[in-house]
Amino acid sequence: MSGPFSQITQSPATATGKNTNQQSLIFDRKSNIVESVGDAAMAAALQSALYIQTAQTALTAVTTAQNLFNQTLNAGVLNKQNRTLTVSAALIYSTAGGSTPTMTIALVLGGVTLCSITTAALNTAASTNMPVQFYFQLNVVTTGSAGTIESHGTVNANISANTPAAAIATYNDTNSAVSSAVNLTSALALQIQVSASAAISSIQLRQLEVELTY
Repeated sequence: MSGPFSQITQSPATATGKNTNQQSLIFDRKSNIVESVGDAAMAAALQSALYIQTAQTALTAVTTAQNLFNQTLNAGVLNKQNRTLTVSAALIYSTAGGSTPTMTIALVLGGVTLCSITTAALNTAASTNMPVQFYFQLNVVTTGSAGTIESHGTVNANISANTPAAAIATYNDTNSAVSSAVNLTSALALQIQVSASAAISSIQLRQLEVELTY
C-alpha cells in the first residue's frame, strides 16, 4: 500500500514517537489507537476513550484497598514519551455513622502506585449516597523496561452529614517526583483503588472513563 495515510502498524513507530514517513496514519489495532504523523515527523495520537465503565456493584465494608477499576493495558501501549492518559470518575458512598474514616483513592499501574489522594475525615453522622468525583492524569517521562511516569490528580468529596447537595472539598496529590520504575514494554494492569482508615459501609462507582489524550 502506498500514498498518503498508508502505514498501518501494531504500535507506535518508536518509543519517542518519531516516524520518518510524514504522510502516515498509524493504526494500533490491538489497542484501538490511531496516530497521525505530519511534517514534524512526530506521531500524535488522536484523542479517544480507551475504557468506559458505567455503574458497578457497590463495594461493602471498605477498609483495605479494593478495585473500583481494573483493566490490563496491552504490552507497549504506554511505551512512548509523553503518552498521556486521563482517568475521571464519579462514585457515591454511604456510612453507618459513629466513626470518622478518611477515604483514599489511588491510581496503580503494574503494581506501582502512581498517585494517591486521601480526604479529610468523613462526618461522624450516618450518611447516604454522598458524592465523590476524581481526576488523574499520567504522562510518560521515560520509556522502556524501567520507565517512569509523572502523575497528578484531585479528589472532590462531600464529607458532610448526609447532605449530598452540600459543598464539596477538594484534595490534591502531593507528588513531587516521577514514579518508581515501571516496565512499559509489558502488559500492565491499570487499577483505581479505594481504601479507608475505618470501615465505610458502601462505595459504588457510578461512572468512569479512561481517555488517551496524546
